[in-house]
Amino acid sequence: MKAIITLLKLLLLHDYPSGSAINYYNEHLYIVGDDANQLLVLDSHYNQVKRIPLFHYEEKRIPKAQKPDLETAVIIHNDGQPNLLAIGSAATKERELFVLLPLQATDSPRYISSKAFIERLQQLPEINIEGATIAGDHLILGNRGNESHPVNQLVVTTPDCWQHPADAPVSIATLDNPFSLPGFAGVSELCYVEQQDVLLLTLSSEATTNAYDDGIIGDSYIAWVTNFRKQLSTGKITVNGIVNLSDAAPAFKGEKIEGICLSAIKEDGWYLHLVADDDQGASKLFHIKLLLP
Repeated sequence: MKAIITLLKLLLLHDYPSGSAINYYNEHLYIVGDDANQLLVLDSHYNQVKRIPLFHYEEKRIPKAQKPDLETAVIIHNDGQPNLLAIGSAATKERELFVLLPLQATDSPRYISSKAFIERLQQLPEINIEGATIAGDHLILGNRGNESHPVNQLVVTTPDCWQHPADAPVSIATLDNPFSLPGFAGVSELCYVEQQDVLLLTLSSEATTNAYDDGIIGDSYIAWVTNFRKQLSTGKITVNGIVNLSDAAPAFKGEKIEGICLSAIKEDGWYLHLVADDDQGASKLFHIKLLLP
């Protein structure tokens, strides 16, 4: 039996650029764009609830050389309250950033340098943090490879690493994909499904040889790792299955999927939301049902 993906809904967001992360919490979706000035909040039917200012640039899109490049985000609890922790890619010094935003308060975002944390990852061939998820007591970060460095890694730390970046626990695991693909696909987001101990990953192919430049977009994929906690203890994570989203639905052709989150688990499958970045100033949302073999 193969994995079955059913596309339930899609929506083009003309006026929200560069969707790079999506989280589901309390029946709301929180969307981050890597060069967007605002956080976009939608209800579960994709109706806008509000926009929360994060940065203050005059342009719709923050210029590439200056953008914080918030490529991923997770929901964490700090002092007993839910917060969104958005994480910069760290591909340049401008992108070495944590942004902490309370979800149930009117507090302003906090901006915390990730420089001390990133300096501890120099054993990586190139740093480009594109994914994150919480798995038990761990914060798992996805470091995206490219055509020059065709390997993806998982950086394992703690959800409070932003509070003590210089000495938070850090370990690195290699992400092994044994399935043959037309070209290298870099990890673009992570989503841990605790009830099933499964790590979901989105991956995408892009014709670029480094962590800074964009390239021609190829295919995007959903992959999964079963028995994730056991695999994590070994230091080598092996993908157990992968689906080319373009094979699942024509609407995914040419889409660079950058975010994934789980909204519900039902008897007929897992209900997920995806966000794509078109590199032209818009974003696209996809609501899908996933049934794993």
